[in-house]
Amino acid sequence: MSGLLRLSEAARRAAVKALAPAEPIVYVTAPDPREAARNALPTLGAGVLLAVLSLPIAWACLAAVWQAIHNGGSLILPALFSLLAVPAFLFGLYLVCAPWAAYRRAKDRVVLITDRRLVLISIRSGVEEALSGRAILGVERKSIERGFGTLEIRHEAKGDEAETTLTGLDNVMAAELAIRRLSLDHSVTIISPVH
Repeated sequence: MSGLLRLSEAARRAAVKALAPAEPIVYVTAPDPREAARNALPTLGAGVLLAVLSLPIAWACLAAVWQAIHNGGSLILPALFSLLAVPAFLFGLYLVCAPWAAYRRAKDRVVLITDRRLVLISIRSGVEEALSGRAILGVERKSIERGFGTLEIRHEAKGDEAETTLTGLDNVMAAELAIRRLSLDHSVTIISPVH
């Protein structure tokens, strides 16, 4: 319960609202937004590289299209390269926004683990995802840096296997242990024999 007291007032209200009656909290936290943004820095680097490499190509291709229109030349090759280079540049710009998006997502999220389920809560819109212990197939700790960590949770989703990544978690080992315990407690159903 002490984790609940460390949350902001809005996050506490969202967590309490997501709880079922008599559902005890095992672990609760709000991911650190700066750590989530820091984890997205490699994506930012890839976006910058893609944008920087594709911008001159896109610029040259668009100039070639412009020249072909004014001089009556063939548009096929310059237009084809433009259709490849311009979207690559725009996708690079999209990837550049990854740290900002991770920061905003972490600022709006609460991770709640009870004895029955793992709940990912949006402070603004309520429960985003609720995984019962039976749905969780495994959890893996990816990294621990500066006291914060990343967990990858494999789970069933509509008959398929999906993966949810939680970044910027403080006390990540306690979260991993709580999720492992949750998945193990519900993984085996014992049927007692009838006499």
